Amino acid sequence: MKRFGLSNFLNIIFPAIVIIIIGYVSFTDVFIQQTDHKYFFITLIIIYPALFLLQGVITAILKSNILISLGISSLGYFITIFIWANSSAIGYIFVYLLFGFLGYGVVRLFQKRKR
Repeated sequence: MKRFGLSNFLNIIFPAIVIIIIGYVSFTDVFIQQTDHKYFFITLIIIYPALFLLQGVITAILKSNILISLGISSLGYFITIFIWANSSAIGYIFVYLLFGFLGYGVVRLFQKRKR
């Protein structure tokens, strides 16, 4: 059985915490006075997919469980959506999970080719 170290723990928890913090900053008017929703859309379309992709890559490098990693990040995303957005943003989770699995798959493919 593989040992569960600090790097694996951070790989699982850190992206979910970052998703919630970025959601708070971009979906509320606390730090940035918004007259339009450009930060909201930038977060949904650029930042969150990049976080899921990066988490997939790091999960593959650390050889962690991708389902647990992306599951915790998805939970963080759902918390963010239910607190600061509406239910129409729930559909984006499928794209984010695709990015996460894509990052994981590409790195695993390169790891297998190196052997």
